[in-house]
Amino acid sequence: MTQRADHLLGHLRDLQKWRQPVVGGRGAAIPTDSIRGDIASIRRGIERRAERFGNAGEVWSRLVPEPMRSDTRLAGLSGGTLTVVTGSSATSYSLDRLLRGGLAQQIIAATNGKILQVKLRVGALDTP
Repeated sequence: MTQRADHLLGHLRDLQKWRQPVVGGRGAAIPTDSIRGDIASIRRGIERRAERFGNAGEVWSRLVPEPMRSDTRLAGLSGGTLTVVTGSSATSYSLDRLLRGGLAQQIIAATNGKILQVKLRVGALDTP
């Protein structure tokens, strides 16, 4: 065999070693139990948020016009105050005009008083 063929054959043997399952040590396969725990933790977090927000998400999507809704994110609900993050100051201004024009009263009525006011804040939409 030529030197190049020997080199390629050696490289293939090295690749075969790396493709075999690793037993213990660094790089070992992740046990499914740890993934199951992570999934359960994520599920509990989602259920807590759903319980905390109640029907606020559904009310928000029903009452706020789509162009504005797509540039907003519900950030929190505490003490009757719904905090909404907007992607731009223009959206924040337009939404503020709508809220002052009667949308806030509609939200209060639709949530049976769970939401008493809406606080707007400009920020990043992709971070929860």
